[in-house]
Amino acid sequence: MEAGRIRWSQLPDEVVQAVGQQLAAPYTATDAQNAAASGAAALLTLPDARLVFVKGQRERGPVRTVSEAEAAASWWGPNWSPVDELDLEEAVNPYLPASAPRVLWRLDTHGWHLLAFEGLPGRDAEYTPGSPDLALVTNALAELAAVPAPDIRLPTAWDRWGYYCTADAQEYLTGTTLLHTDPASTNVLVSDGRAHLVDWSWPAVGPPWVDPALCGMRLVSTGGHTPEQAWDWATRVPGWDDIDPKRVAAFIRAEARRWHDLAAEQVPTAAAIAEAASAWADAIASRA
Repeated sequence: MEAGRIRWSQLPDEVVQAVGQQLAAPYTATDAQNAAASGAAALLTLPDARLVFVKGQRERGPVRTVSEAEAAASWWGPNWSPVDELDLEEAVNPYLPASAPRVLWRLDTHGWHLLAFEGLPGRDAEYTPGSPDLALVTNALAELAAVPAPDIRLPTAWDRWGYYCTADAQEYLTGTTLLHTDPASTNVLVSDGRAHLVDWSWPAVGPPWVDPALCGMRLVSTGGHTPEQAWDWATRVPGWDDIDPKRVAAFIRAEARRWHDLAAEQVPTAAAIAEAASAWADAIASRA
């Protein structure tokens, strides 16, 4: 469990009781291992075998200290709070692809903000070469690419990456597709023969190639793919053949710069992800 995470058993008794009243049934809680870098996250099992996934953050208080670069690259700027991400995830949820778990309810009680989702049995996607999950991830990204951006206030791809790009990138980071922007294997749940994109804390609007490009980076950094193998996978994502490799490579280089900054702040694994992003960008650029 990540540092800063609160176990379900560590929540105030009043919060635990409020959840029980909301569910109108007893439940058992299993802490999530790969969700909510801060706050709490757990899968709740009810007596009738129903599952409810709940993630929560403490009351909005003093904002997290961020670096100048991170603040400039953040949609919210230096006044960011984890509750902002929870609010945005709740707002975008009705517009997500059918495979995404839906919000069931929200509780704001005793200093905590809790968001409950349809629970799914399953596991994190496997990103290694040859994994059967890769075809499921391709299908999930194809489903997402067909979803237009909803008519709500969302950050754009330029809002997210503009700080790390040259001014001309604003043109090609403009688009009308809803984006997940963090397709790490821990944010892709495989259940019932389908890949479900979860943890929509950082949705954005932009061109449809952004998520496949970021996923390819994760195949290299997490799955052990070579950049060439990641390219072969990406060609199976609808629309990838229409990309401008120079622009996509420039975007991934911006992502690499972002991870280098995070590595300088001692974020675990950030340096390795930055190196993988640079190698992936080189492979994409070589296709130009």
